[in-house]
Amino acid sequence: MEDIPELEDKLPPMRALATFTNGVWADIASSELDGPVKGCKDALHSNLVEFMRSQHLIVLTGLGTSLCVVDQTGNKPAPTMSDLWNAVRGAFGVKPFNDILAAVRQPVGNKNIELLLSRCQTAQAFEPSSTIAAFISVAEKTIAHCCRFISDSLGLPQHESFLRRIARRPTAAPRTRIFTTNYDLCFETAASRIHMVVVDGFSHSVPQEFDGEHFAYDLVRRGEDGFAPDFIPNVCHLYKLHGSVDWERSTDRIRKQQDTDEPVLIYPRHSKFESSYEHPFLEMMSRFQAAIRQPKTSLLIVGFGFGDKHITQPILAAIRSNVGLRVVVVDPFLQQSPSETSSNMASLIVQGDPRITLVASSFEKFVPLLPDLVSETEHERHQARLRRIEA
Repeated sequence: MEDIPELEDKLPPMRALATFTNGVWADIASSELDGPVKGCKDALHSNLVEFMRSQHLIVLTGLGTSLCVVDQTGNKPAPTMSDLWNAVRGAFGVKPFNDILAAVRQPVGNKNIELLLSRCQTAQAFEPSSTIAAFISVAEKTIAHCCRFISDSLGLPQHESFLRRIARRPTAAPRTRIFTTNYDLCFETAASRIHMVVVDGFSHSVPQEFDGEHFAYDLVRRGEDGFAPDFIPNVCHLYKLHGSVDWERSTDRIRKQQDTDEPVLIYPRHSKFESSYEHPFLEMMSRFQAAIRQPKTSLLIVGFGFGDKHITQPILAAIRSNVGLRVVVVDPFLQQSPSETSSNMASLIVQGDPRITLVASSFEKFVPLLPDLVSETEHERHQARLRRIEA
């Protein structure tokens, strides 16, 4: 896409909620829209309705979907990259940490934990050091610990509402597939609270072991007469592209284990591309690439900044080759600090590509915009009544 022109002159100051329409950013919260952006809120709604009705609904999420989580004190427990830098620095000690920065020649003032771990990994490859090895171990454990912020008292209303809207589809349609780069358990916990079944590649027996074949399974309700099985509603697939804080490697198998000391994760470093070709990440990536190349497919990208090339490149390739792929990108920084990838997508929109929609919005502000195409079931209403009584 190198031949697509830049759009720096088309990026006005950031709005809280806007969509890229007719080559300009339009505030969809405004009631006084005219000219080229008249009625863009209704147009976005119609676009999302059609988008959600696609035969295949694929979702890709990143850090932005976890940053909206707020605890009882009003703090946001999900760590940003800056938070991880500070946490690792505190865990290893200020002076030893600064010694590591000097040893691997981290640029002064660059507080990029991914770059730091990449430099440490490179240094180890050329001249192994027990000090750097110890630092990598501490850093990885600290990162995993910071991502274990989910608790029983932590509310996840945005995730619950999001799952209800994107995963509650007619049972005749393929299940919604959610791919995420997040290590945390936001989606699993939210699904459990609203009694949604998550197919995540792990067995239902104990211990739960990963096998990609489980993604081919589905859940049905069989009548009392033993005949006429019926697919149950409220089922979605979850693929954790970079691993999870509750995954543990046991010999050659991956098992679920809460509070494991050595979770199976692709840690932030430049070798993420190579790591994505190891088990079980290869299984996840292969299914993602296959999913976005299917005809009649909608891909919702929310809270993902296109920083991971091993994920971004398959998306760009699918946009080029799959004319049946519709893409909606949701990110609050699309106007203020667009990535090269999102700028390319904006250029395609300017050139008349109707398949792509850009929405400058945070996850929590976007969720209410998603149309709820399937009404609440009686079972869901019953469960909601019970929760209100128990509260």
